[in-house]
Amino acid sequence: MKLLGIESSCERVSVAVLCDGQIHQQWVEGGSTPSARLIPTALELLSAHGLAMGALDAIALGVGPGAFTGLRLGCSVAQGFALAADLGIVPVSSLGAIAAAQSAPRVLVASDARMGEAYVAAFVRGADGYVALSAPACLPPEAVVLPPEGDWLGVGTAFGSYADRLLAGEARLTLGDATAVPGAGEVVHLAAASLAHTPACDPATVGPTYVRDKVAQTVAERLAQGGKA
Repeated sequence: MKLLGIESSCERVSVAVLCDGQIHQQWVEGGSTPSARLIPTALELLSAHGLAMGALDAIALGVGPGAFTGLRLGCSVAQGFALAADLGIVPVSSLGAIAAAQSAPRVLVASDARMGEAYVAAFVRGADGYVALSAPACLPPEAVVLPPEGDWLGVGTAFGSYADRLLAGEARLTLGDATAVPGAGEVVHLAAASLAHTPACDPATVGPTYVRDKVAQTVAERLAQGGKA
């Protein structure tokens, strides 16, 4: 199986290829404008491993939740590649990609959603990998609760941004990597597993998982949180 993966739901954008059973990931360098480097980096990575776009089986895409601009960028690039090469797209949860890099039996992923909120989902490891207990949610840190049973590993940037507000003192939670972000390598890995039993999607039907429709705070909301007008 040969796949190209794109993950751009957060500030750290990455691409990866799966070929000959090996996953090769590269973070996109571009300062404050990774959009200028995403396509060239993807093409360079394919070329470095002797792959043409048309030789791929599908495009794997981290669909969020995450940053609005990043999600739109990743989706647009994936759709452009897929349509040009007549490929399908395999959508992958960006929170699920963070969970996939862990090894604990139960993982609570919480990514900083900005505006004083976190994107949250709980995952339980099964025979074929992690399974989400529910759809991702966007919540204030104080509103996040653990599922009712078991001990949990907490990972994701929200645990760093809201350390004193997110499940502080929860006895059933062990704090893991508070800098964890999704990578295209995990996206490709999950997409390959999905393709074993589910065909890739028509590119026209794939879109970002926003979870939250509101993209900016009002001046009053920023001031209430100590920000500037």
